[in-house]
Amino acid sequence: MSHRRTALVLRAGACTLLGATMAAATSPYWPVAVGTGYGAAVLAWCAHREGAADRRARVQAQRAEMAARPCPPPPLAPHLHAEVTRAWAELHAACCLPAWLSRGTDHDPAHCARKAHHA
Repeated sequence: MSHRRTALVLRAGACTLLGATMAAATSPYWPVAVGTGYGAAVLAWCAHREGAADRRARVQAQRAEMAARPCPPPPLAPHLHAEVTRAWAELHAACCLPAWLSRGTDHDPAHCARKAHHA
């Protein structure tokens, strides 16, 4: 029987014993209520432990499934990564941003590092 089903059966048993405890407490046989109350508490504790074991088993199964999955692909394909790297290198090598955007035809006189390009 699975942990989940065992916990369900134990909880049902604890509720049944708790009902029997309430019935025994109002009857002339009230000392029996101590035993049935203790039994209900034990079953509730066992149900709690079985529930914890069920949660632990589900977490371990999920972790094993996640570990068995292949790694996701990188966000950029390798050839795109190389192109982006090359573009950043060109941008850093350019004298100014307008020169890089216009492929060297326009320059920003205020920020251009190469003063010889200005006419």
